[in-house]
Amino acid sequence: MDRQKILTVVNRQTDRVWGTLCELRPRLVRYNPPKIVLNGRLWRTAGRCFQDTRTVDLGVKFFEHSRSYGIIMLTVIVPHELIHQADFDLYGESEKTCGHGKNWRKLMLEYGLPDNPYHSMEVTR
Repeated sequence: MDRQKILTVVNRQTDRVWGTLCELRPRLVRYNPPKIVLNGRLWRTAGRCFQDTRTVDLGVKFFEHSRSYGIIMLTVIVPHELIHQADFDLYGESEKTCGHGKNWRKLMLEYGLPDNPYHSMEVTR
């Protein structure tokens, strides 16, 4: 799948996830979801949320690796990163420098995902 198609699929999923987060936490309706950027330089970290600029970088190599990694990216990593933004929008800076504080953990569980900050996918540089 080419990168434009990947971005289209990810943007649709972003809208779905953000909509669910807005249902869980109605205060989020005043915010737009963050902009998604496919980053070819990420190979250990699957995603990064830049809360101040409302941007999420996702490692495109994970999508390109295999269909199963693509599914993990859409169903786990995209919500994980969007929940970082929701945490910031609702509560401000996380008490943890890594952003996986108690409010992020609570939002992950409310969304229906484990509050695990790590993934087990591996790609090469």
